Amino acid sequence: MSSSTWPTDGTALADVLEPVLNAVEHDDAALTQAVTDVAEALAALGVLIVDRAGKPAHGVTDERAVIGALATYARTLARYGHLDDAIEVGELMDRVDRLGQRPRRWRMAG
Repeated sequence: MSSSTWPTDGTALADVLEPVLNAVEHDDAALTQAVTDVAEALAALGVLIVDRAGKPAHGVTDERAVIGALATYARTLARYGHLDDAIEVGELMDRVDRLGQRPRRWRMAG
């Protein structure tokens, strides 16, 4: 997949998303851990999630933060003509979204 660079010390978005991008397709426990790892990396890089008005969003879950980063990545892929990869990222976003919809206790037990 193609790589784009964020204005965060030249860190490639694909590198930050790598744990989620490489999560095994049918392993929700691995994906859950990858989402946590990526959300922590986003926070460490100072990536700010904003609402539609451009103001900092409060109470953003790990899943929502990762979905936002994946959406940016998918748009970048599509812009550079990597449509199949962008579609795969969209499908991954759906998987991450489903993780966020599970009851909290079940997610912890994983």
